Amino acid sequence: MRTPKYEAKNRAIDWLNQYIVKNSNSKLPSTINILSKIHNLEIKPLDTSPIESNSWLSGFSDADANFSINIHKRSNKNSTRVQLYYRLEIKQNYHITDHEGNKASFYPLMSQLGMYLGVTVHSRSRLIKDKYFHSFTVISQNKNSNLKITDYFDKFPLLSSKYLDYKDWAFILKLQNSNPITTSYLDKALKIRTDFNSTRTTFNWNHLNL
Repeated sequence: MRTPKYEAKNRAIDWLNQYIVKNSNSKLPSTINILSKIHNLEIKPLDTSPIESNSWLSGFSDADANFSINIHKRSNKNSTRVQLYYRLEIKQNYHITDHEGNKASFYPLMSQLGMYLGVTVHSRSRLIKDKYFHSFTVISQNKNSNLKITDYFDKFPLLSSKYLDYKDWAFILKLQNSNPITTSYLDKALKIRTDFNSTRTTFNWNHLNL
């Protein structure tokens, strides 16, 4: 685990371990049955391994990221542009405070991700129904960062329906890299956009088969 939620996981482990100790001499059949199925857990340190070394980012992306295919007319030009983005956004601070009353920031984690992709971490504030929301965002949109995205997710596939969006996104990226002339793949991009992200109606879960 890499995020400040590490603290909540540790509290859950402490609770479980204390439960085992407190009930170790219980005579209740139900408690004895429970204790026979659980054991003490060891609290592991924060994961500081390279991001590309395991599937952590894949799980994080299933929850908080999205892939975008933006198609728009170029200003003052009679042509169309197709832009591909991977975007991950998360709130700036974890809601639990430490013993000094400070909230843990997600910035160190997002900074690591930004450095891995070679992109900038953006800070964003929004007012929604009289409440401010502050977040950090990492966006992959250039050739080098998108290449890292495909290298990573081909090695550590997503598990949710975002896998389907990623495969469509990666397909357009491959066409874009093989022929930079937009008209060579524009029709395919337009077609994919009709069944992509929130407009997706076609689903299959073959990628979950072992």
